[in-house]
Amino acid sequence: MLFFTDLRIKIRNFIKKHKWKVVVFIVVWSVLISINIILQNLTIDTPITTYTPYEPIIENGETMPKKWQDDIEEYIKQYVEYCNQKDYEKAYEMISQNCRNKIYPNLNEFKAYVDYVFSSPKVYTIQNYSNYERIYIYRVRLFEDILATGMTYSDSLLYFEDKFVFTEQNGKLLMAVKSYIGDETMDAMYDDQYMRITVKNKSVMAEEEIYTIEIQNKTEHTIVLADDNTAYEIGFEVEGKNREMIIDENWQRIYVQPNSSNTFTISCTQFYDEGLKTTGIYFNSVRILRSYSGESELKEQEIEQAVSLYSFTLPLE
Repeated sequence: MLFFTDLRIKIRNFIKKHKWKVVVFIVVWSVLISINIILQNLTIDTPITTYTPYEPIIENGETMPKKWQDDIEEYIKQYVEYCNQKDYEKAYEMISQNCRNKIYPNLNEFKAYVDYVFSSPKVYTIQNYSNYERIYIYRVRLFEDILATGMTYSDSLLYFEDKFVFTEQNGKLLMAVKSYIGDETMDAMYDDQYMRITVKNKSVMAEEEIYTIEIQNKTEHTIVLADDNTAYEIGFEVEGKNREMIIDENWQRIYVQPNSSNTFTISCTQFYDEGLKTTGIYFNSVRILRSYSGESELKEQEIEQAVSLYSFTLPLE
């Protein structure tokens, strides 16, 4: 189980960190396949497969109730149809209120998403990804509709992927997109002579937990918690194992100017279907600096003049 979890984490972090390289590789690979088919005039037989969209990719002992299978397929079908037709309001209303509040807080933001992904007609495939505690996660892939657009075979190999989350609540299904499962209000806190950190909220996603933290600087100096100049600056304790903070293209340095407060989001890979609990956040490279430039070449000099250097753990329970 631990080996499988570590493997999932490594694969996911690699894709997030090298997303554009992966995209380029897929495009090149698709073009090569297309050229190969044209040059060799190959006849490709349709493989004999057993398409089982309701059998989960990740097995954890929980199965999808048969009563929901047709409903979920119909939900996804209707949602994609609305998006293809640019019927923004109806597609938006299909998404649960909590998901709308978090992912698309207004209709204009949702319109921008639809216009980008559904700039041309899309067809889709679905696959049950995992089921846990009456929450059913589906992988949905959106492909170009080559019959409607006249695009080539290589174009049809490219796709957008999303995870739709269906939650069973009071005998009904609620649908969320973008891997969103839910939010939890928190009040965990760390306080010392230099700062106060309060964990305000946790957003639970299918493969990630996102924490909103507020940092109050009590000093006349700059406090630096993470700027990607040192390895493993912030980590998470997940039932006795350490996981590093996710750093991707949206990541920002975490530092606070003198006598001020800032709010940040930090996240770690956490697979909801494994049922593991995050019990603490490690801050491994706290720097109280007299001066801070953010330049790597000045890092050692600034650390030599630091007021204090230390680490601590913020318990979440």
